[in-house]
Amino acid sequence: MPGASKFYRSSGAQARLQQTLTLAENSTLEWLPQDAIFFPGANAALSTAFHLAASSTLLAWDLLCLGRPVIGEAFSHGALANRLEVWVDGSPLLIERLSLADGQLACVAQQPWVGTMLFYPANETLLEGVREKLTPLANYAGATLTDCLLTVRFLSDDNLLCQRAMRDIWQFMRPHLTGKSPVLPRIWLT
Repeated sequence: MPGASKFYRSSGAQARLQQTLTLAENSTLEWLPQDAIFFPGANAALSTAFHLAASSTLLAWDLLCLGRPVIGEAFSHGALANRLEVWVDGSPLLIERLSLADGQLACVAQQPWVGTMLFYPANETLLEGVREKLTPLANYAGATLTDCLLTVRFLSDDNLLCQRAMRDIWQFMRPHLTGKSPVLPRIWLT
């Protein structure tokens, strides 16, 4: 698991991170990076696209930290454009954009932690199991199932709550999608 991505204050130039992950037939990807931290004054554009074959399996998450809330520093100014896509056999299942500017965080309910989890292929039974695990996040979380793509979204002001919820959901989903036990990577325990 790589370290957190950090986007520092910019004097004007936009920092860009573009990731395209392509899964072949019958392949599995567990994409579980640490959070991306956006310091006040950052000017960043992120784009992550997953291109799946219908027979492939995806377990992925994306966690954005706006400002440095642990030390009371808000994302009071700066800009963020985040794009997340999932394609299966060339057809889009999810194209999601988040645009933030000048500390205007109303679209994320003023919450500094913004998380998304993606699971493919999924079904109604898995959707219900995931929804049960979202209870600690109260009104700031939800899960949807669209054409076998299970998307989990949440907002929070508590990074430990986010990380715990993400871990719990991953531990629930991993055996169902991969047939493997949900053993935590050692680096998560450090």
